[in-house]
Amino acid sequence: MRRILVISAATGALALACLSAPNAASAVSAVSPSTRTAAPSLAGAGGPGDTAWVRQIQWTSNSLAPGVTLLRGSFTNAASHPDWTVTIQAPTTSPFDASAELAEAGSAGWAAQTEAALRADGFDPTETVLPWPRYADDPHGVMGVRVRVGDFATRDDANAEAAALTADGFQPLVEWTGFDPTPAPHAEQLLVAIVDPARFDGQVIADHGTAVASKQTVPAASAALGSIAATNGGFFTIQGGPLTAVNGVNTGISAYHGQIQSLANGDRAALVLDGRKPARIENLTTTAQLHAGGDSIRILGINRLPGTAEDCGVSGFAPTSQPRQNTICTGPNDLVLFTPMFGAPLPPASVPAVQVVIDANGRVVSVGAPGGTLPAGDSAVQAIGPDATWLTDHAQVGQTLTVSEQVRNNGQPVHLDAQTSISSAGPVLLRHGHPAIDAVDEGVLDPRDLNDYTFSAYRHARTFVGVDGHGRLLLATADGVTGATEGLTLSEEAAVMRSLGAVDAMNLDGGGSTEFASQGQLLNNASSVPLRPDGDTIEVVPQP
Repeated sequence: MRRILVISAATGALALACLSAPNAASAVSAVSPSTRTAAPSLAGAGGPGDTAWVRQIQWTSNSLAPGVTLLRGSFTNAASHPDWTVTIQAPTTSPFDASAELAEAGSAGWAAQTEAALRADGFDPTETVLPWPRYADDPHGVMGVRVRVGDFATRDDANAEAAALTADGFQPLVEWTGFDPTPAPHAEQLLVAIVDPARFDGQVIADHGTAVASKQTVPAASAALGSIAATNGGFFTIQGGPLTAVNGVNTGISAYHGQIQSLANGDRAALVLDGRKPARIENLTTTAQLHAGGDSIRILGINRLPGTAEDCGVSGFAPTSQPRQNTICTGPNDLVLFTPMFGAPLPPASVPAVQVVIDANGRVVSVGAPGGTLPAGDSAVQAIGPDATWLTDHAQVGQTLTVSEQVRNNGQPVHLDAQTSISSAGPVLLRHGHPAIDAVDEGVLDPRDLNDYTFSAYRHARTFVGVDGHGRLLLATADGVTGATEGLTLSEEAAVMRSLGAVDAMNLDGGGSTEFASQGQLLNNASSVPLRPDGDTIEVVPQP
């Protein structure tokens, strides 16, 4: 799911039949494990943006602990018959640097010309007009026209057709139609942990083990903490090359045990967990400064590679300072703090840079070239460009440097204490019980660039989280495995959360990252084989 563009129950309550029912989850914990709903035929369902099928999910329920209920959801639709097909990609250009790209759809004119060329070469194409998703902040009407060739029972058959199309000069892409946003899916498998903080003797936390520059599978993380439910958490650095040095670090805000371990990229959605208090879903921003005597300078990143930011969202970086999924942005001027929890060798410099190591009391212990390993409890600052000059002028061995940080929600300070943990991804799915998908603002859809349109609009394995009107946390996954289960679109995630009574909800990392575990055992059918090591995880941990 993560592709990188590099640029310099039988009861009425469990049936959940009404998507707007605010208290639909309130009766779930009372349902016996064997109870199921009926699933009537959905023939004719599945128009653009249609989520009516969500009301027909069959749910079973069992208790994992007092105050923690596990729901298993399944859905099958005999009217849907996904298969393999070949999409003809349309040529387009990047809105940032005009470089050549390919997209899932093109203009009506391009589609007509392409269809004529395909027929002239003996192929039998079909056109589909694609509307924009029904998000709160994207355009309306027609997004483009998609051209496909053939319906095939196997991937091999589709690959053979794609080879013939390539030989004729087309740009084919083999796809499984089950991931299309319409019609209603053929099969779905969902898991939802419902956690009532008033009854559960434990905590829900975001956790990153002992090092933020590391990755582990969700079952491994769950086994280490003894959690009764766990999923993957926020978006994290996953690329190789120089970014290998910071792999696993969240690309948005993260905090564990009240300590910030990565800064926000823009104001993307974040899950805020405060001990036994109800969880919150907020759009958070962050600022940080390094102080030397009476002078100070802005810290642009924490535990990030200087000059480079996966998923963007850094002031002064190009091609955009806004969050943009699956894109690497760069900047010639940067100052990055590495915390004691970084837990890996510090990145070496690929451009002129300076590194300052600071002990637990804030005293500068060394100034020099980037690299090496931090002693326990120490921090470091790396800088490039003019910020490196400032750091050289203001940091001398024996001098004291201090760091100040601020987290804000709609301009208001957010207090962090030792019980606070934060994980960030996006976009928001629900606000106050209503769909509020801000995919453009949060950088998971760019209307100017359809190169990665499917990330937000198509079905994928998904991990998502919500909070209901009683303060209960709903931690969910939907499997998305080619040929077996389809996963969800963002709109379908919102509909599922709303059907379960959530009032606020957000999307977490998904695709190959989606994993649900309990006491170290994987419960879902993950799409990555072997399991993908993830960044942080969301853990439902009983008291010892």
